[in-house]
Amino acid sequence: MPTLSDAQRLSRAWRRKNPGRLKKPDPLLWTLNAPAVLLVLCFSVLPLAYVVYLSLLDTPPGALAADFAGPSNYRFALADPSVIRAIWNTLYFSAASVGISTPIGLAIALLLDSGIAGAGWLVFAVVLAWAVPDIVNAMMWQWIYNPTYGALDGLLFTVGLLRTYTAWLSTPVSAMNALIFAYSWKLVPFAVIILYPALRSVPHELHESAATDGAGAWARLRHVTLPLIAPSLAVAVLFGVVWSMRAFDIIYILTAGGPGESTLVLSYFVFAQAFQFGDLGAASAVACILAATTFILTSLYIRALPSEKDAA
Repeated sequence: MPTLSDAQRLSRAWRRKNPGRLKKPDPLLWTLNAPAVLLVLCFSVLPLAYVVYLSLLDTPPGALAADFAGPSNYRFALADPSVIRAIWNTLYFSAASVGISTPIGLAIALLLDSGIAGAGWLVFAVVLAWAVPDIVNAMMWQWIYNPTYGALDGLLFTVGLLRTYTAWLSTPVSAMNALIFAYSWKLVPFAVIILYPALRSVPHELHESAATDGAGAWARLRHVTLPLIAPSLAVAVLFGVVWSMRAFDIIYILTAGGPGESTLVLSYFVFAQAFQFGDLGAASAVACILAATTFILTSLYIRALPSEKDAA
């Protein structure tokens, strides 16, 4: 089986033999990629540029014209205690959601890879959970957490773990943790879908060789499986971080940022500032801060990953 270094040598040899093919533009290639480039430009680049433009304007509610405000919206956002609170809440929500969902997804993927009985039904349940729309998932957890007839309180009361029904979304600590648990439930299927095929691609000969050398199950997982599925694991974590940083539906349905500001995150703050208070300039500035924070975190994570030379 060729190693990564062998693939690199073959690639370099091909580039030396075909130097012109890499430099000469291919009209057919540009033509085939033009629709995709146009879609990205229209639905990603231009809206992002317009949000940056709005963040530099003073747009008071009800005003027919906007004045240029420069960086004042950013100064307002970074000086607002609610924004600072929302930044910390967002980071905690994202870190906890990914930190819970990724190990659970890996455990389920390992269970599926072991060939247990009923694996097909488990795969069906995972795909079904992933297919549930975000808004439906939020309404489902709203019913589960209901303090009057919720399924969670009913289950805990029945088994004797609760004496009275509890309003999980009414106290700051329990509300944030309840949100994290509900959102992690939505991220777990994605981690399984990414990690299960990666586990299936690990050669069984490596496990057999490690077992012959006396390696136990934990040693094989740590020294054989995890290094080989590291790229897929990185994808699962990266997408989980990006999605959890911009989570909105579940917060809007369950807590609306409350009680107080205990579950206020940047995405909900942008919504409230724009559509409840009508300040598009400040909302756009906070949206740019959210995008910059996500970009910085993902860039740091990618830079922290092992390089191809290290993997070789």
